[in-house]
Amino acid sequence: MDRTKWGFAGVFAVTVLFSSLPASAKDDCHDLKGDAGIAACTRNIDSGKYKGHERAIDFYNRGLKYRRDKGDTDRAIADYNIAISIDPKYADAYNNRGFAYARKGDYDRAIADYNQAIRYNPKDPFPWNNRGFAYRNKGELDRAIADYSQAINLNPNVAEYYYSRGVTYRRKGDVDRAIADYSQAISIDPKSGDAFYNRGLAYRYKGDNDRALADFNQAISLDPQDGDLYKSRGRINLYTGAVPKALADFNQAAALNPKDPYAALWVEIVGQRNNLPSRLMQASSQLDTTKWPAPIIGLFLGQMTPAAVLAAADDPDATKKKGQICEANFFSGELSLMKGANAEAIRLFRLAASDCPDSFPEWYAAKAELKALGAAP
Repeated sequence: MDRTKWGFAGVFAVTVLFSSLPASAKDDCHDLKGDAGIAACTRNIDSGKYKGHERAIDFYNRGLKYRRDKGDTDRAIADYNIAISIDPKYADAYNNRGFAYARKGDYDRAIADYNQAIRYNPKDPFPWNNRGFAYRNKGELDRAIADYSQAINLNPNVAEYYYSRGVTYRRKGDVDRAIADYSQAISIDPKSGDAFYNRGLAYRYKGDNDRALADFNQAISLDPQDGDLYKSRGRINLYTGAVPKALADFNQAAALNPKDPYAALWVEIVGQRNNLPSRLMQASSQLDTTKWPAPIIGLFLGQMTPAAVLAAADDPDATKKKGQICEANFFSGELSLMKGANAEAIRLFRLAASDCPDSFPEWYAAKAELKALGAAP
């Protein structure tokens, strides 16, 4: 798959500045990381030396270390709770507790905390950006855009804010505004591989393969170990006629992640077009056969029928089901094309072109296959 990349260290901006920390309370609680930092903060707390906001800061900083250095979100929340109980107007503690709740997928609690952070420090762009992410994950895209825009107003020099708004515009279907925001993010941070990648996806959606290819090239130069980038470039190369380059890209994606079933499928598809022997059986030994898209692998190995794959695509989650049916139809079309059953391939590609989410690579690939076959979408 080559879905949108969130980038920017998980998207959330976390207040990790310690400018509010008084010199008397800094010591090792501020400077040390991990277990040593947690122990130092605990010594400060247990000493009874610090009162009021200074004591709240020690709990806050220990919470940061639990979450950031140890990945212990629950302990972090417990410390933020105490910091807030000591200082109910501690904006940074609300912001970071909101971040912790968002990491747990509890976006309603996260938003409630970001509201408090904004109430007590409305000029801090972090909680505006973070609340935007939470709203986006709840599907409230206009609210998300409004929050990202406010973060940009407060600090127009942060690439993440433009990038995040661009992702949201793209989800709304406003591709041109998404491209404009990705471009602004790149102008601020020319090493943002995710911004290049997502702008490339947006250009690909618009049918501008040259610009898409240029952006994928740049993204790969910035992160040559990311297999998803090679898959995206491979599809552009395939459908612009550079089949050997496409095969090289998919081979590289598979080499970087031998457990990626989509890389294995594309190696198979493009390898067949280069008249190469199948490597899918060998590759399948490293793939997870217990979850999707294992049925598609089975289809290509002759172990399942297209009807069985379509049945396996069913899922109680409507969004997941839609994506899996999309992939079932597209890859069944590819197999039909390999077998010379062009009419069936066209039927299946039309289903994919009409039913796949336009953020899916199969949507783009199905339209490209139909064009190559001289068939209308």
